[in-house]
Amino acid sequence: MSRLFNTVTMRNIIILLCLLFLVTHFPKREFIQPARHADYTLAGGSNIYNPEHLDIISLGPPNYQLYDYMKIYSEQYDIPFDFALKCARWETGYKGKFHFTYRPFEDRLRRSYADAYGPLQVQVPTANDMWIDRTITADDLGYDIKINVITSFRYKKYLYDMYKDWLKVYSIYNMGWKGIHVSNDYAIKIVNRKL
Repeated sequence: MSRLFNTVTMRNIIILLCLLFLVTHFPKREFIQPARHADYTLAGGSNIYNPEHLDIISLGPPNYQLYDYMKIYSEQYDIPFDFALKCARWETGYKGKFHFTYRPFEDRLRRSYADAYGPLQVQVPTANDMWIDRTITADDLGYDIKINVITSFRYKKYLYDMYKDWLKVYSIYNMGWKGIHVSNDYAIKIVNRKL
């Protein structure tokens, strides 16, 4: 019993020291959850993505990061959450928050044959059209899940505002602009089929 007490006490002391270290070494940073107000602008306006903020979600494993960012930004950009989950599943095999073997940073998932990057497979030129205040690189899309999700959702929101049709949005997202005239299986499975 005494040994168990000492182990628990030591663990609590270590946790306390770690928290003390964080508080004393990061006084100027804010520990935040991503803001929930709309930031969808292609020209002008403000952008909530601020790399100076330490985002609690970014400290978690990739399966949690992707799920939580998609949950937050699907509400913000009015993207149906089940569509976002299905898109991630079709793009990189993501199976949800408890998919602990999900490794989006491996080359086979990070970059597709079409030069699309990250969990939601966004191309660099498309990404740069969606951001006015920074230049997005392949590494941003491939290794920063938050940037990948925001970029993907901005593009989908842009397409939905233009066409008001989710089938068309996901056809274009998958095939490029030739998806305007044709709905492919990818879009049909995301929009019409349960996961």
